[in-house]
Amino acid sequence: MHREILSILFPTLFCIVLPSQVLLMYMIQYYSPKFLNNLKSILRCNCLLQFITLLIACSLQTRQVSNLTPIEIWCYGYVKDFDPTILYSLYFLSQSTTLASVLLTFLTIYLKFDVVRNMNKSSNQKYIVTFILLIPVVVVTGAEIFLIITKSLASEYQEKLLKINLKVTDHSVIGFITLQTIPSQAIFLCIIGPVFILPPIGFLIRRKFVNIVSATLERTTSTNRKQQNQSFINGLTIQVFLPIVCYLPMFIYLFIVIETKTESLFEQYFIGIFSTFPSLLDSYITSYSVKTYRKQIKILFKLEKAEQPIVVAAIVSQM
Repeated sequence: MHREILSILFPTLFCIVLPSQVLLMYMIQYYSPKFLNNLKSILRCNCLLQFITLLIACSLQTRQVSNLTPIEIWCYGYVKDFDPTILYSLYFLSQSTTLASVLLTFLTIYLKFDVVRNMNKSSNQKYIVTFILLIPVVVVTGAEIFLIITKSLASEYQEKLLKINLKVTDHSVIGFITLQTIPSQAIFLCIIGPVFILPPIGFLIRRKFVNIVSATLERTTSTNRKQQNQSFINGLTIQVFLPIVCYLPMFIYLFIVIETKTESLFEQYFIGIFSTFPSLLDSYITSYSVKTYRKQIKILFKLEKAEQPIVVAAIVSQM
């Protein structure tokens, strides 16, 4: 039953996310307001990472059989007959892109706060934060490359997978997960760590952001400005909640399952789905929270009329 659900859910998710990501990329490129100019490249990169994560998830449709020792990764997707080394590398790539997307989303939140806090001032703190956020991505990528070279490409490892896959037909075993090696532990900690650490920091940033914006709103009577700031705060709040909703419950559940060696079909089949939810939600959040994007989308779908430029004719009297 789980397989039937996923065979419908993954293609449906892909068909829903792809148009929203393409639309957001278009909005970022052509309709970004001035205060987002410095964030355009980050937003574009995040869209690309989320699309790669979704594409790999839909292609592989993996299942982590966590009650086995070591944990086996089964592939049910359209590419299950490809070489296991390629599929294992794609599986690792999806982990890296998911982690990078989470960190970029947090970086976007921080940079928005930095723009408001240091209005018309230069700040080097954003470069320090960016460097710190890049460290887990570099560590995970390096550890994954090391495991692929030392494990996946080893002849004994490939022979073991070949013997296992000769006995199965509806899926293929593409690799194993063990927390007994330092690279595996580094990957696990770097992926799990931000899920627990970043949300509290995000709430703190949101609180400071709201305080600054509230002080600004007290000095302005512009209804348009107030609505713009309010939608921006709402979008920021949802982005802070997103990792808590999409990642935190499933990763806590995964940790319990791994430690107790309990078989949980829900966790095994649906952890891949939960990792793709941000790619579905984040594009809508960004489109909603930025007024320019929201307005252009309404115009595109005929929900609002485009403003016509007013032509002022100047009458020049001749001498």
